[in-house]
Amino acid sequence: MNAQQDKSQQDPPRPKVSVGMPAYNSAEFITDAIESILNQTFRDFELIISDNASTDNTQQICEDFARQDNRVRYFRNEKNVGASDNYNAVFHHARGEYFKWASSNDLCAADFLGKCVDVLDERPDVVLSYPRARLFTDNPDEGEDYEDNLDLQDENACARFVKFMENIRLNNVMNGVIRSATLGRTALIKTFFSSDMSLMAEVAMHGKFVEIPDYLFYRRMDEQTATKLKSEEEVLKHYDPDLKNPMLFQNWKIHFEYLSAALRAPVSVSERLCLVKCMLKQIVWDRAPLATDVIEAVRFFPRYIDSK
Repeated sequence: MNAQQDKSQQDPPRPKVSVGMPAYNSAEFITDAIESILNQTFRDFELIISDNASTDNTQQICEDFARQDNRVRYFRNEKNVGASDNYNAVFHHARGEYFKWASSNDLCAADFLGKCVDVLDERPDVVLSYPRARLFTDNPDEGEDYEDNLDLQDENACARFVKFMENIRLNNVMNGVIRSATLGRTALIKTFFSSDMSLMAEVAMHGKFVEIPDYLFYRRMDEQTATKLKSEEEVLKHYDPDLKNPMLFQNWKIHFEYLSAALRAPVSVSERLCLVKCMLKQIVWDRAPLATDVIEAVRFFPRYIDSK
């Protein structure tokens, strides 16, 4: 037996889908979240959990699941690296052809993966498939149906980007199933506000989004789990746990990321020019918050010098 044959026998088979679940102090809800993934009717997947140095019972819960089900792969960071890096970590561990992020607070219907995978298998022009979402606090059956309006099936990348920017509010589509090869060509999630939205805008430049008409994603929306409902300090700690770096130039960063994404996207010259033109218009429309960013940075600079 040669080394290559030996390696092929030792390595586990590559799953069709990798589900990545970033977790931090998630003990209250993570059991239900994990079970909603493990109970999928589609079975060819791995569940990757990256524990961001939780201080509650998250580690024990995850290790118990990993012992009981060989599809679960559990990793733990030595320290809290921030939400963005932890979200990226689960993708870096992924081995599947397709990838899905799964929050440790949210729930998925049993046929979530199967219906999304069917779309990607049948249509190579689609890079992301996602179901409709229901927002809830305690009971998913009593939640509120949410309309994303991000069924982006235009042939033109610029048209898809424009529609994305016009309709994006809550970033539910990030919880859909995405081609891993597409994600691997992006910048992933960076450490600034709304970086998850700039990532999805970049994915839309690469290909089409298809919406499954069924409500299969149940998103928990309360002050404990939803960033949108947290205080400013809590949001800052979400990105930078040690609060070492001032979160300055947030609006500048997202616009820069849109432009960078357009320059590296696999599109025609005419589509790229259209994308850049649209983004320059966005910069003009957002000139007030961009100016506010500069003013805040100028005000912060004396405090930064005094702290040195």
